[in-house]
Amino acid sequence: MKKLKVNIKVIQSGSNREFILLKNSILLIDPDKDNLKKYIKILFFLKNKKLNVPKIKKIYNNFVIIQNLGQKSLLNLFLKSKKNENSISYIQEKYKLILKEISKLYKINIKEEYGILKSIGIKNFDLKTLKWEWQYFIENFLINYKGFSNFKIFKFYLLSEVFINTCYNVIKSFSTLIHRDLQSTNIIFYKNKPYLIDIQGIMISNFLYDLASLLEDPYINLPYKIKKNLLNYFFKINSHLIRFCKYYNYFKFQRLVQVLGAFSYLSIHKNKIFFIDQLKKISNLFHNLKQEKDYWAYLWDYLE
Repeated sequence: MKKLKVNIKVIQSGSNREFILLKNSILLIDPDKDNLKKYIKILFFLKNKKLNVPKIKKIYNNFVIIQNLGQKSLLNLFLKSKKNENSISYIQEKYKLILKEISKLYKINIKEEYGILKSIGIKNFDLKTLKWEWQYFIENFLINYKGFSNFKIFKFYLLSEVFINTCYNVIKSFSTLIHRDLQSTNIIFYKNKPYLIDIQGIMISNFLYDLASLLEDPYINLPYKIKKNLLNYFFKINSHLIRFCKYYNYFKFQRLVQVLGAFSYLSIHKNKIFFIDQLKKISNLFHNLKQEKDYWAYLWDYLE
């Protein structure tokens, strides 16, 4: 009898979960049973709301088998498109499809679904979370990675209050479900449609956090003009949300400090080489924003 050959590939992850790539499926192993149950419930909930997420094929005690959507992540498509003459228009169309898809999430009525969301274990992105992201950034990026002095760190604490209070007031005034990690590695194109993956961190917050995650991506440096066009497109198809557009920059920086904090933590404490290499590229994100004539970028430079 011939032995069946199975090609197995372990996918890199920033968490303790393991993703084993099979031919038509992905084996997701999570040592935390409660996290796994929550992930499964979220997938079922979003699938019921007509969002594009992976199908669940089989559920076991410590792992689940889900649909393999392939390798066409937004990041991979972007990298390949750079070789083509029409790369700008091509990638903009992909982003527009994503903005249409993620808009479904923001249309879910939080009040009507609140009981279900709480039973799933979906939490509010509250004042405590905002403060934690800044503390995470200060400890891991500024202190452990950059080695800043106490005086510089104190100035960042003062700056953090501006962002924390503004973002919190916006979240209190209008909240939706958000992906919370809507970056190019967490969006897969399958049959020309964008699918959302790595959705276990979904929370109740303001949609601007997701927009910032998508457009201020640590892996894709979108030109300012394209980002502006995509923001305009989003508010065109979601005109009822346009009153929040003026707060986008606050959420942009809130998201960036979270990314820098996370990448620093994974580099230093988890010794994940991929994030060590990536951190060298993204630590200049704030300085690159000067090209956009962004007020906050100049303020950031002053504080350094």
